[in-house]
Amino acid sequence: MPFAFSIPEFKLPVAEKLKGSDDASWVSATDGDTPKVALPIRMLGMDAPEYHYQGADQENPGKFDAAMRCFLAGAGSGLEAGLRAYLEPRLRGKSCTRQIAAGGKALEHFEMLKHRRLAPGQCYNEKRKTERRLYIMVAQEVFDKHGRMLAYINASYNQAERETIPPAERPTFNLQMMQDGHAVSLLIYPNIPKAPDLELVQKAVAEARTARKGFWRGGESRVLLPYEFRWIVDTIRGERKGPDRYCGDILSGQLYPPQAYYKVLPENRLFFREEHLQEALKLGFKKTW
Repeated sequence: MPFAFSIPEFKLPVAEKLKGSDDASWVSATDGDTPKVALPIRMLGMDAPEYHYQGADQENPGKFDAAMRCFLAGAGSGLEAGLRAYLEPRLRGKSCTRQIAAGGKALEHFEMLKHRRLAPGQCYNEKRKTERRLYIMVAQEVFDKHGRMLAYINASYNQAERETIPPAERPTFNLQMMQDGHAVSLLIYPNIPKAPDLELVQKAVAEARTARKGFWRGGESRVLLPYEFRWIVDTIRGERKGPDRYCGDILSGQLYPPQAYYKVLPENRLFFREEHLQEALKLGFKKTW
C-alpha cells in the first residue's frame, strides 16, 4: 500500500520570493496589454540525460571521463560508504561520454514526438502542414533558478478528440519521455503531481527501468541518472559538496538525508530542498537519521 500524504494548501509567496525570467524574447503584440513572447520551458517532473553540461557536449563528450573515474578517490572521497558503493559501478569506463550519448538519443527521441503535434491527417513529409497548438500547464513554482518556465506540455486536443482518443494515447510529452526510457522522474517539492498523475509517473519509470528501455538498456547498475551526473560534475568543479536534497520515499513515507537518496527506487523519489525539510515532516514523512 503506497504511503499516503496530503499536499497542504498552496500559499502565494511573498514578493521577495517571486522568481522571474530574463530569457524571454519578443514575438508580437495584439494590443497594449497582450504581448506574445517566446521563452524556454523546463519540462516538469522529469529529467533527461544531459546533451551538454559544463563544457561536455557532442564535440567533447569525454571531458569529465577521467575525473569521474577518479571521483571516489578525489573530490568524492568524503562521501558516505553506501553512496560510494552505489556510484562505483556507474563511474567505470567513460561515464561522461555515456551521459552525453544518452542525451543525444533523448533529444532525437523527443524530436520524433513531433508527429503528435500535427493536426489530424497531416504528416511531416508534406510540404505544407498544420501543427496543433500546445497545451501548457505551469507548476506552483512558475520559474526555476535559471529563468525557465516549469511546465507540463502536450499537443492540444479538441473536445471531440479528447472524447475519442484514450488518455493513454495522448500523454504529456513529459510522461511519454519517461515511458519510453529517455527520462527519469525528478519530483522536487512543492511541485508534486496530483495522486493519479503521480501514479502514472511511478509506473512509467518503473516499467521503463525493469524493461531496460532507452538509457536503462545497459542495466540499472551502469546508469548514472542526469541529476547524479550534474552533482558529480559540480562537485568535481568545486561548486557543490555532493548531493544536497533530502529524499522522501513516496511508498514507505521514509525521509532520507541527501547522501542516502540511493536507498529509494528512482520512481519513488520525492526531493526536498533543505529549506523545505519541515514541510516534508508536516506532510508525514519520517526521518531515518
